[in-house]
Amino acid sequence: MILLFALACQDAGDSKDKADDTGSATAPDDDADGFTEAEGDCDDNDGNVNPGEVEVCNGRDDNCDGDVDEGVEKTLYADHDGDGFGNAEETSQACGVADGLVENGNDCDDTDENAYPGAPETCNEVDDNCDGRVDEGVSDTYWADADADGYGDAAAEITACGPQSGYTDNDGDCDDTDDGAHPGAEEVCDEADNDCDGSVDEGVTSTYWVDLDDDGYGDAGAADTSCAQPTGYADNPDDCDDTDADVSPGGTEICNGVDDDCDGTVDGADAVGTATWYDDADGDGYGDPAVATTSCDAPPGTVANDDDCDDTEADVSPGGTELCNGVDDDCDGTTDEDSATDATTWYLDYDGDGHGGSRYSTVSCDAPSGYVASSDDCDDTSASVSPSASESCDGVDNDCDGSTDEGLSTSTYYADADGDGFGDATDSTTDCTAPADYVSDSSDCDDGDDTIYPGATELCDGLDNDCDGYADDGVLGTSSTCPAEDCTEILDTDPSAADGTYYLDLGSYYCDMSTDGGGWTRVKDNATVYGTGYDTSYFNSEGFTWTETLFAYDSGTVHAHCTYPDDLTGCNNLGFQFASESWGVPLNWGSSICGMSTTSYTSATDYVGGYDFVISRSSSTDTIRLGTLEGISSCTTGDNPGTAYVDILVRR
Repeated sequence: MILLFALACQDAGDSKDKADDTGSATAPDDDADGFTEAEGDCDDNDGNVNPGEVEVCNGRDDNCDGDVDEGVEKTLYADHDGDGFGNAEETSQACGVADGLVENGNDCDDTDENAYPGAPETCNEVDDNCDGRVDEGVSDTYWADADADGYGDAAAEITACGPQSGYTDNDGDCDDTDDGAHPGAEEVCDEADNDCDGSVDEGVTSTYWVDLDDDGYGDAGAADTSCAQPTGYADNPDDCDDTDADVSPGGTEICNGVDDDCDGTVDGADAVGTATWYDDADGDGYGDPAVATTSCDAPPGTVANDDDCDDTEADVSPGGTELCNGVDDDCDGTTDEDSATDATTWYLDYDGDGHGGSRYSTVSCDAPSGYVASSDDCDDTSASVSPSASESCDGVDNDCDGSTDEGLSTSTYYADADGDGFGDATDSTTDCTAPADYVSDSSDCDDGDDTIYPGATELCDGLDNDCDGYADDGVLGTSSTCPAEDCTEILDTDPSAADGTYYLDLGSYYCDMSTDGGGWTRVKDNATVYGTGYDTSYFNSEGFTWTETLFAYDSGTVHAHCTYPDDLTGCNNLGFQFASESWGVPLNWGSSICGMSTTSYTSATDYVGGYDFVISRSSSTDTIRLGTLEGISSCTTGDNPGTAYVDILVRR
């Protein structure tokens, strides 16, 4: 560390002695603060004093601007009473707080240590808390109480710090000369407002009504108010005729055309001498027992009897005629009895086919159980024989029309020689019922073998066991005991075959059954494509016969002149070789690379979505190689990064 310090000092010293490019000496910076005297340093012996320093409150010109402590001094206020709040009119400037000075000038009386902002206000005629108000919130209003009843005169008020003799804390008295008159006092009948509620003698007087007939009930039109009930007056106004002592709310109503009991009704239902009358709404002379009226005289539309059982129908009464209509027309308590004038004759339907025989019958409004309205059954012991039945091929007159097996349609039936339930379409007969060993189905594709029929289990035997038009469909390629030639053969036998691994004559292979019609056999999974070289392997060395090959992008990215798989249009950078032929390029290839001779497969290319394309050619078992043309020719590969992976599939 000492050595470093010495070297630093040597460098600093050397710098003072060196001249600039013009040959003049460098101006000295003695305090090494980055400023010389020529550059404005006002004290080149103090590294903390220069034009770049921040002015602090220390009694010197730190930033060399000619001013000392400018902008950093504080304004202080005199605090004579020592309460922490200063006098706004006595100020001074200083760097720090000194005794007797504070940083605020908020005191309203700097001679009183109890008067300052925030001090508690007391009732002393002084603004203790410096809010500009005196004794606010600590004084109260009182009112004169001359009659000493605890209630004051609102017209005589004072403000004081506490209760005063002869005063009270409320102004509710309405007469401060009478100690019996105040809020809460009892109102008495003396023509004065005793309880100070603004009303005189309220609630202590009563209303009375003239009672001329002296029956205890007064005339509502003749009233008077008094503290006590006068002679010849009643305490109620309920009389409806004050000239008749027999007429009052206590009178007895009689059938006389007068409202004897003053209830507003003349000769009401409670009158003595009334009778009960019944509504006859349908005017048939019979009354409704449910609608009765009690009155002195019969009201219009009423009768004295209650014998009607339906007062809405004039045809229904004790004098009515019983009909089959679900109504008790004669009001005898029974509905639609067998004696009804329009009762029906019903016939026994023994076999329950909806048609009765003519031998057994009965008369009633409704059909008894097991009876019907017709008697046209020609055989009431057989439910399959009636006028409603269809004629059957059975030698019986099923429809009761007098003819047997007439007009029957026939059907075609097919021989089922192997007894598997499915017939031979080439061997048929026509009849109204199926002969023995014949069926209505003609879909058997081999009527000599009972293991072959629609719905049978498909076997790996070269036969169409389930008659769906395909042999070995669904089983070909599913096990090592039933291998296929290739994926195309599997799809040919089962158009619904799914993508997956299948057993072929050459081993297990992945089959793509969906791309571009399917039937593809994968001969290479993830063939490597380099930007700087290529995989020299020959694929399909096992020798599958093919007429089309599918190059399906799998993953990765490679650059060789252009980027695969991103650049396709005008610059497909893949090249392929079939057997020992020239390397080929597909549709969209832009140009050859490094003069390499290639074969164009533009017209044989079919893009099948995304980056995948198919090359078509004549049938062969040729091998297939794949790379980028730059990688194959080892030309300009220095800027060819990356590796892509492509699946190679073939089909015929």
